[in-house]
Amino acid sequence: MQRSRIKFFLVIFLVISTVQTFAQMEIWTVGTGKTIPQGHLEVSFFRPARYGITKTLEVSAQPISFFVFPNAQVKKTWYDREISVATVHGLNYPTWFLNMVRKRNNPELIPIDSVVPQLFVFKNEVIASKMLKEATSCEAANYLLSLKLGFQFALKYKESTLPEIYKPIIYQRTSVYHDKLLWYVGADLDAHFNDFINYSVDIDFLSVGLGIDDWEIEHKGMIMWKLTNSLMAMVGYKFSFGSYQEGAGSGFGIYPMADISWTYKFRKKKQEQLNLFKDGKYY
Repeated sequence: MQRSRIKFFLVIFLVISTVQTFAQMEIWTVGTGKTIPQGHLEVSFFRPARYGITKTLEVSAQPISFFVFPNAQVKKTWYDREISVATVHGLNYPTWFLNMVRKRNNPELIPIDSVVPQLFVFKNEVIASKMLKEATSCEAANYLLSLKLGFQFALKYKESTLPEIYKPIIYQRTSVYHDKLLWYVGADLDAHFNDFINYSVDIDFLSVGLGIDDWEIEHKGMIMWKLTNSLMAMVGYKFSFGSYQEGAGSGFGIYPMADISWTYKFRKKKQEQLNLFKDGKYY
């Protein structure tokens, strides 16, 4: 009897889901050459919050961790026609957070007697994106393919006895704390599955130093489900495999991912709305 009720409610839920009247879900622009639309604010639990300052400029930061791990990032789209080209520039200050972790006395990460220096980590990327399927009178544009090239480095001040952390995902990214350069290349595909479900898959190759000694391959897959016109749920996974200690060892990890994203659209000024009609544009 209980199973029959569960099946009944599941069928009702699926039927209702297929007849939702939400507007077409926009393709996610994280990791692409496009920015979030002007005046849109997107806030998530785990991902950085994003805000569109202009049609081609967005800023982002992780507000939850900001007071223990200050961070900020800006993305600018320089060219947006058949191909969209953008650059991303970020800065974070991990010293406070590393000191907090050190005080937990976890010798596998950072021993309690480690000296953490003043660290400023810089991130720079260039991303090029192209829509593989253009919009038609019946269907929205789909399959946004993005290619990226980036590097990270850190400026370090004062004494340091901070050890290297030989863990998947962590090692390559924290290698910059030890006067090393991290560079990476990657490809992303973001697409519509239907009117209210999108998906995103990517693959990245990261390497420490100018050569390819300590490298890592990362892959992520995510499904974005539109719950309302402003609320979106995300579930997925992340996989990593790489070498550590100058190729002496290797390791892999797989991690579940989940998040909730809320978007608020600020109203445009009345004068800006009137200018749309003066310019002959109708939206």
